Amino acid sequence: MALSKNNKNTNGPLSGLLVIDTSQGIAGPYCGAQLAGYGARVIKVDPPHGDWGRGVGERYGTSSVYSVAYNRGKEGIVLDLKKPDDLDTLYKLVAEADVFLESSRPGVAQKIGIDFETLKQKNTSLIYLSISGFGQQGPYSTRPCTDGVAQAFSGLVHGNVGQDGLSHKMDIPIVDIFTGLYAFQSISMALFERAKTGAAQYLDNNLVHSALEVQKAKLIDQHLHGETAAKLNPPSGVYKANNGDIVIALATEAHYLKLIDAIGAEDLKDVPEYATFLLRSENDGPLRAKIQGIISSKSGENWMEILSGAGIIVNTINSVSDVLADDGVTAAGMLRDVEQAGMGMIRLPTMPLMDGLEGDAPELGQHTDAVLKELAKI
Repeated sequence: MALSKNNKNTNGPLSGLLVIDTSQGIAGPYCGAQLAGYGARVIKVDPPHGDWGRGVGERYGTSSVYSVAYNRGKEGIVLDLKKPDDLDTLYKLVAEADVFLESSRPGVAQKIGIDFETLKQKNTSLIYLSISGFGQQGPYSTRPCTDGVAQAFSGLVHGNVGQDGLSHKMDIPIVDIFTGLYAFQSISMALFERAKTGAAQYLDNNLVHSALEVQKAKLIDQHLHGETAAKLNPPSGVYKANNGDIVIALATEAHYLKLIDAIGAEDLKDVPEYATFLLRSENDGPLRAKIQGIISSKSGENWMEILSGAGIIVNTINSVSDVLADDGVTAAGMLRDVEQAGMGMIRLPTMPLMDGLEGDAPELGQHTDAVLKELAKI
């Protein structure tokens, strides 16, 4: 099979695999981008009006920052799957494919004619992955779901309490991203299984399940202790220095004593209410207030030097702009500058564990003619 002309990592471990990605939004496309990043040829199939992710936020031609971030390294084609001819074209692509991705609401794929049972007839070794909000089965399966809904339903928002005392949704689509990673992981394992059996496989990933999985330890603790579950390693957390915020992380009991010594709060050392993580959790408010009073006396940079020197894990809280401008991050290979159609030169993170050679994100229908001529013989 010809290699992708839009994927620069054609020597990756998944080189030679063909993926048909009809998914939209973030979770499914991010899974497809991971596959492309490891060398697979990924054909992004947009409807005529485009994946809805292309319209999130500001538009840059036919793209948005979300569609660019989560569709890199793919080839883009447009098919109207409501039209018999275009549906037949998709079937021809599926016949050549290794993996198929979709993210429609449960029941929609069957209505269109792109469900697993239908496509398995076209390709008996196809790995088929569905991504939905609540899964394909159960009483919630047809409920509308987004990243924000999954955060709210799963307890993530409830547990993410800010300094204002209110619960907050994370402002990045963290559940979508985790779901995309779990989907990539499940496909990788399915490919391994297929090498032994040769059989088609159906994979069901959903947002809420992913949101629960990343909270596994917290869910166990909550099950055992209910609303009295202890906070994690208090007084870890965010504190206000006199020029910005810092985060202090305590991993062991010994770290608490080091912290007290480093900030000069000897009066907190032998207080029975603060003797263990569990007791400090029960008395977190007063303890945190006392530490905050000390932290506010110096700058974040001063505390970085003092606490790091004492063996305490600490960092100032950076803005995204701070990170983008940090030469140390770029020197470590975590960021690079690329040219993107409609945006010009942009700075973005490289894929972890890879050499950073991702291709561009395709514009709407950019490769339709070439792909259909090659793979569908049209």
